[in-house]
Amino acid sequence: MKFSIGQSVAVAPDAALAAYGDPSFYERRAPSGDISLVEVVSHEHDGPDVRIDVRYAFTGSVSSAVRAIVDPAKMSWVTRTEIHKDERQSSFTFLPDHYPDRLDCRGAFRFDEGSNGPDSAVITIEGDLKVHVFLVSRTVEQMIVNGLRSYLSAEVSTLPDFTARG
Repeated sequence: MKFSIGQSVAVAPDAALAAYGDPSFYERRAPSGDISLVEVVSHEHDGPDVRIDVRYAFTGSVSSAVRAIVDPAKMSWVTRTEIHKDERQSSFTFLPDHYPDRLDCRGAFRFDEGSNGPDSAVITIEGDLKVHVFLVSRTVEQMIVNGLRSYLSAEVSTLPDFTARG
């Protein structure tokens, strides 16, 4: 299932991009919706590029049909984000903690200047999520994508406060 999220924010694109490469941006995050941030697993710099791995867990409710196939307590993953500051973009890949054969998700963030000038950004997140579980794939994909939309929208909205802390 392909998904796309676009959101304007009152933060310069480079400042928004830098926040996504900063472990404290994740460590201070309050739970939001059906997805909880568990921990920053690793953080590496290589010149202008950054790689950060963050573990998340799905905390929402699932139907009995889904529970028959997937243990909700095992719906966790590491999101590996590779940030390319020179290109004002990042790519991400989900690395499931459990059921690696049942979930594929990858995509990219773009950080463009917003319509309000250099101190505003439009952050566009595009991805493709595939669940490989007989009979319930589409239901689970929709559930995860809805959770991602809510979580990522809340995440982007925290950027002004985070960048103001400097």
